[in-house]
Amino acid sequence: MKNNSLGSIVALQDDEHKATQESHEHNESDAGHEAAGHENDAHDHDEDGHDHDHDEDGHGHEDGDHDHGHDGHGHGGDSATATADEWNDGVDLAMGYYLSPDSLIGHVQDSDHFELPAFPPWGEGMAKGKLSIPQISPYTDDSPMMGENGSVWAYQKNDFVGPVTFQPTKFVVLELIGALIVAAIFIPYAKRIKSGERPVGRFWNVIDVMVCYIRDEVAVPGIGSSDAKRFLPFVWTIFFFVLTLNLLGMVPGLGAATGSISVTAALAISVFFVVMATGIKKMGFAGFLKAQAPHLDINPIVKIILVPMIWAIEVFGLFIKHAVLAVRLFANMFAGHLVVGVFVAFIGVTWHTSLIWGVGPAVIVATIAVNVLELLVAFIQAYVFAFLTSLFIGAAIHPH
Repeated sequence: MKNNSLGSIVALQDDEHKATQESHEHNESDAGHEAAGHENDAHDHDEDGHDHDHDEDGHGHEDGDHDHGHDGHGHGGDSATATADEWNDGVDLAMGYYLSPDSLIGHVQDSDHFELPAFPPWGEGMAKGKLSIPQISPYTDDSPMMGENGSVWAYQKNDFVGPVTFQPTKFVVLELIGALIVAAIFIPYAKRIKSGERPVGRFWNVIDVMVCYIRDEVAVPGIGSSDAKRFLPFVWTIFFFVLTLNLLGMVPGLGAATGSISVTAALAISVFFVVMATGIKKMGFAGFLKAQAPHLDINPIVKIILVPMIWAIEVFGLFIKHAVLAVRLFANMFAGHLVVGVFVAFIGVTWHTSLIWGVGPAVIVATIAVNVLELLVAFIQAYVFAFLTSLFIGAAIHPH
């Protein structure tokens, strides 16, 4: 509805502009006819020989020409003002569309379709630039499994938990693609390593370097040399899966799944379960909870006061640090793609103005620079996520 309204308003402005031009041309034509009439009257006065009257009429004619020129100047000012108003209205309209929160965040968040190039952006059907994802679940937003009208669990509508429909979305598809890419790379790589073959070729050498770096510089220092081997498959999977999703987000039209708090929260929850399971398996449930408070060689009376406080802070921090693990990855990826979206939106805002010749090249250069930075951020955030995962596992194995 919003896109259709934009197209209608733009078309209406074009019609008004054409009507203004035709009216201006018509007024100029009438002014020409009036001037010709004045010249004919002056010529008649010359033939009749009324010199004095001719002078007076000629004087009056000059005044009329002066007044007519003044009126013409006033009409030109009104036309310029109207044109400026139309230009400002067009820019305001474009800013309201391209820089609106719905438009910017809509390009970054999850949806039920992939976006394709669309010209104009207010078209219909395929011209609107949408590739819809098949909806295979029997549940919909109007009739969800869980939600306001949920058939299994009905709860009050809120802004935190939407309707649960189990329909495939854009980020779900991207996660499946990312998992298939990781499997397609590392299953042959593992078979080659298991058989004793050395990686051959630039691609496999790059993969081997990253695998060895995560093992030697992330897992072993964070978990410990004696226990790192058991958790290496999990740490490797976390790193390469997050990296793949980050890189897929740089492909135009796809989107960054790690720019969704739902995706990063699911990854952080998986790390939380591994950490909890590891600590409980080694020390037992009670021993793991007890180990959250450090041993203090202090006065017994002070110890009775401090230990419960420290234990509460440590248990609370156990949940907080995994929540921060999700928010950190989400915020970095979301912010980077939002900045690119804002830059590109300026092209749409100035497309129908002369400013496009300056804004366009500047936006292209800025977008390339931000994308180069995003490429670096994609690797850094995958590394940070894997590094913190190793530290959390190591903290569960080796308590205070």
